[in-house]
Amino acid sequence: MGSGSSKEISKPVKEQGPLHYTLKIESFSSIGALLKASGEDCITSSEFSAGGCKWVLKIHWEELKDDKDNGYISLYLKLIDKLQPGEIVTAMFRFYVQNRIQGNYTVEQDVIGRQFSIDKSEWGISRLLTVSEVLDTSNGYILDDCCVVGVEVFPAKREHKTGVLTVVRMRSPRPYTWKVANFSGLPDARLYSPVFTTDGISWSLALYPKGDFSQVKGESLSIFFQLKDRSVFACGNRIFIKYKVSIKDQLRNNSYQKSVRNWFDANITSWGHSAFIPLSHLKSRSNGYLENDELIIEVTIEAMLRITNV
Repeated sequence: MGSGSSKEISKPVKEQGPLHYTLKIESFSSIGALLKASGEDCITSSEFSAGGCKWVLKIHWEELKDDKDNGYISLYLKLIDKLQPGEIVTAMFRFYVQNRIQGNYTVEQDVIGRQFSIDKSEWGISRLLTVSEVLDTSNGYILDDCCVVGVEVFPAKREHKTGVLTVVRMRSPRPYTWKVANFSGLPDARLYSPVFTTDGISWSLALYPKGDFSQVKGESLSIFFQLKDRSVFACGNRIFIKYKVSIKDQLRNNSYQKSVRNWFDANITSWGHSAFIPLSHLKSRSNGYLENDELIIEVTIEAMLRITNV
């Protein structure tokens, strides 16, 4: 259990009661003896909801060994939601104690926020009041042997996810081939290859015959590798691929190629080269890249890693 220091707890007085839970403790003067007789040291409230989470309020009685007629009362907030390993709920809270004479509430407020988890599901303020303070009717905490306490909770739930890294075995990777006919007559606009699939993931190539932006416009051929199926990025999943893009030399069965390594995720679904090959080099007849005005592009995925959140 945790307690707040004087720097962490403030004590304003409020006219209105707690937003989330109020507990009316009747026969207060006999509670300590009843708990001791039953071997208990606290009372746990019924559950309540705040911020999408379920909580209980716990009231602890601490009897002093040297003074059986006195002792302390502590208030604690316990998260009872079932959390996953690593999941954390950060919450600020306020404990209320009613002044039943004046009708207002003394507020014990945690101002730094606490992290609730599987290992630490309970936070609060130890020794908030002495029993004698509560029983002293001049303080206003008790009226007709009844005391009223409450709590407000302001949680911000933070999910912790577990990722599984999978190495996709690319056995004898086969290239995808895209044949682009009538290259000299292509417009400046971007062209897409047919969609192809590798390990259940859909991809395509994007081609800019005369470059994709002003710096390379009219100077270079641009080629990009694009992921078409965004559903693979659900829950923050990511994919790393190493791939090779080639332009085939149709005279010598050779190729002009570049290798790329990159992570793809919900924000990065396209990657490639703005200046893949100079147009002057591409169009030189001696290089054999545009035989019969046809461009042959091949892409081979050589390695793939997948991080899947579970």
